[in-house]
Amino acid sequence: MLTKIASVFDVEWAGAKLKIGHVVLFVAAVCISLIAISIWGVFSSLEYHLHEKKIEMSNLSKTLSSSISATLTQADTVILGVKERLEAEGTGAENLKKLGDILKIQQKRLPHIHGFFIYDEQGRWLFNSNGIIPAGANNSDRDYFIYHRDHADPATFIGPSILSRSTNEWIITVSKRINHPDGSFAGVTIATLYLNYFLSLYDDVDLGNNGIINLVSSTGRIVVRKPFRDADVGTDISSGQAFSLLTPAVNSGTATIKSFVDGVERIISFRRIDGYPLVIITAFDRSEILADWRNESLASLLVSSILLVILSLLGYRLIKLMSRQMQAQKELQISQAIYIEANKTLGALALKDGLTGLFNRRQFDFFISAEVSRTRRKLDDTALIMIDVDYFKKYNDHYGHVQGDECLRVVSAIIKKHVTRTDDLAARYGGEEFAIVLPGTDYVGAFPIAEKIRIELEQRAIKHNESPIGVVTISVGIGALSASTTGTTENLVDIADKALYIAKSSGRNRTVISN
Repeated sequence: MLTKIASVFDVEWAGAKLKIGHVVLFVAAVCISLIAISIWGVFSSLEYHLHEKKIEMSNLSKTLSSSISATLTQADTVILGVKERLEAEGTGAENLKKLGDILKIQQKRLPHIHGFFIYDEQGRWLFNSNGIIPAGANNSDRDYFIYHRDHADPATFIGPSILSRSTNEWIITVSKRINHPDGSFAGVTIATLYLNYFLSLYDDVDLGNNGIINLVSSTGRIVVRKPFRDADVGTDISSGQAFSLLTPAVNSGTATIKSFVDGVERIISFRRIDGYPLVIITAFDRSEILADWRNESLASLLVSSILLVILSLLGYRLIKLMSRQMQAQKELQISQAIYIEANKTLGALALKDGLTGLFNRRQFDFFISAEVSRTRRKLDDTALIMIDVDYFKKYNDHYGHVQGDECLRVVSAIIKKHVTRTDDLAARYGGEEFAIVLPGTDYVGAFPIAEKIRIELEQRAIKHNESPIGVVTISVGIGALSASTTGTTENLVDIADKALYIAKSSGRNRTVISN
């Protein structure tokens, strides 16, 4: 007997070890998932940082482009008025004086304006809004003068950054050609803008330690660059990577390139200035972005590592506790099984019902209690069938107790016929009530057995004049417990008994399943 019990629990212990193995796999899967999520998060964070910086640079270049365009338009509008008046009224002293008064007022209103100037066709100064005209001053060598002298088109010319001859400050020129009535070249009117004004637009822009902002002519020469160095002004960057992206059909964009000036890899955004032959380029040092990303990633990985260690320790502790608990449970179950077997042997004769040959109520109570405990342990189902002979008291009263006993024997024989598994138990629950315990069976498995018993008894056609049906029948209730429910023996009996009550109150001679 001990050998048999030991072999049974060896099988259960193997199942317990398998469950522990599943827990180990689960903990390992969680740890691997945490590592994978952390790695994915690190690389996603890098993409996010780069993407966000591209958007930031694009928005910055758009804002600066609009601001620069508005600044140039203000100066352009003023010199357009000067051009039209000079072409209409000439360059006489009186007209120049009137224009000078107007231009000086405009200069005071526009803080970015360095000055307004008018030159004749020889490059001689006709007007200087900043004061007295220097003796012999001539600007015929300036780029803007040469351009307008050689080009008859009325377009505004944006000149390169130059040092003012009157104030020795860095300026940008916005100029227009003046024509004689016959269309020949009559001179140039220009507005000069402080280069420092453009630099002041960039003062509040945080570009890190190595970021840049470039205002470049459409031919690729630097107009102004932040950080500002005199040597950078006029540098030709047309052969750099940034300008290779500026095709005629492209007005704006973002890219990651190496700077033509200092060789630093940066994320840049470029945008043409609307209406003027200029391009604004904003750029952020990629290594600074990566430095921020590394710091965030290191913190994230540190937190993930701590969580991973904690999870691993908790998992190890859980597995050890499960192993100890299962070992103790195994020993307890073996002892319990030996005790049950001994009691079965000693009390076998006292556990049978004398009339029906089925197990009695005492054995039923003992067996169902053990099976409910097993259900929780083995994560299995247990079904209970409760049977009641319909109108049995009337049958007894009408046919007598002897015939009533014979009726119960017939019912018992049919139950024995259909309850064939060695692990099942059929018992006389009390009076005309019977109970069948089906270990490892759920509602679905219990229902066919109950129906076979009910149908066979009805087909026997045991005469019962006191029954509406005319023959002896039974009502059946089925209940079941599974490992997912924390039920007790009383719960199971109550479930089946309620189902039996419904079967009887619904007309008898039927099987009802209760959930």
